[in-house]
Amino acid sequence: MKCLDSTNEKQMEARLRDIFTIAKKNREKKASNFLDPAEQEIARNVASGFPDMDFYLDGGYENAERRILVAYPKGMEDEPFKQPIGALRITSRDLSAHPGHRDYLGAILGLGINREKIGDILVGKDYTDIVVKEEIMEYIGTNLLKVGNAPVEVEEISLKELLKPERAYKEIKGTVASLRLDAVACIAFGISRSKMAPFIKGENVRINFKTVKDPSAPVKEGDVISANRLGRAKIMEVGGQSKKGRTYVIVHRYISR
Repeated sequence: MKCLDSTNEKQMEARLRDIFTIAKKNREKKASNFLDPAEQEIARNVASGFPDMDFYLDGGYENAERRILVAYPKGMEDEPFKQPIGALRITSRDLSAHPGHRDYLGAILGLGINREKIGDILVGKDYTDIVVKEEIMEYIGTNLLKVGNAPVEVEEISLKELLKPERAYKEIKGTVASLRLDAVACIAFGISRSKMAPFIKGENVRINFKTVKDPSAPVKEGDVISANRLGRAKIMEVGGQSKKGRTYVIVHRYISR
């Protein structure tokens, strides 16, 4: 997952602002390419500067990570609009091959396609489903012949047929003195606080895909913490306090498969 520096963030803000401006001027619904969670947060901030506009985010299925933005003038929510995204199913013809997420992404990018045209990649046991911008579906279907060394077949499917993603995780329960990044990250990744603090200062940790250098940065329920070489975890629940005044937290640390 890429991290946006200040220059890229400003460029993204400008592109998103253009989408709102054009949709407002033409009184139409206008869609972006796929946005990662950090870019979606930028989109929400940009939208606040257009009080007469509305928007929604769509990744093809509920809880999608990568989603497009659709902006439109208020009052036009019921206007017909064909979503510019579709889905492809990729099936390996080599039953002994088990390509992973990186293999599928690399094969598609190897066709000269930009990452922003690709949504979530849902890797299954027998096949893999990919959400993409509709404009590149035919190109992928015609040109994607291999993933890694495995020959593959590609077919178009409806968004309703998409695999239901199942993300393996380990549930971790603990208590923290306060909802600081270093304290919760210690629980999530099983590292001492004395080691976690310099790790964070070294720009190795992100909250909701944005790099954070302050170990004392506040976190909250629903935040996703990503750490280089350690993985990704989500704060699922912040509970009450123990008799010693510590706060109960439940964290899911995702397991790579």
